[in-house]
Amino acid sequence: MAWVYVEREQFLRMCEKLGVSVVVRDAVRSWAPTASNKYETSRSKLVYRSPNNRYEAWAAGIPNPESNKGKSGGYRVVYFFDLAEWTINLDFIDERKNLGFKDEGRRKKDRYNNYIRELKEYLKSMDCAM
Repeated sequence: MAWVYVEREQFLRMCEKLGVSVVVRDAVRSWAPTASNKYETSRSKLVYRSPNNRYEAWAAGIPNPESNKGKSGGYRVVYFFDLAEWTINLDFIDERKNLGFKDEGRRKKDRYNNYIRELKEYLKSMDCAM
């Protein structure tokens, strides 16, 4: 069975805010159904699994097809699987340079970590409601 691709409202707003081009959106759209929840790679990491194992949230680094900068010129995408409905839900996208993972200050990193914390709480509440 193939994953159903869903772009959530926050993902769409962030694409608009960042000015993500059609080329990048198409690259994400073609990449997403190939994503797997079976193993972690150097570019994707499991960030949450719900108590009843219905939802899994992952963070992945994807290259920007419009630049030639490798990892540093790419995007961070956070998505979650609904294992009962077979959907892959894109929820977050930002340019890697905007996340503040080096010496750029704690505020950017804290904002990202707060987003992950809120996503975990949301998925946990959805899992318990089922």
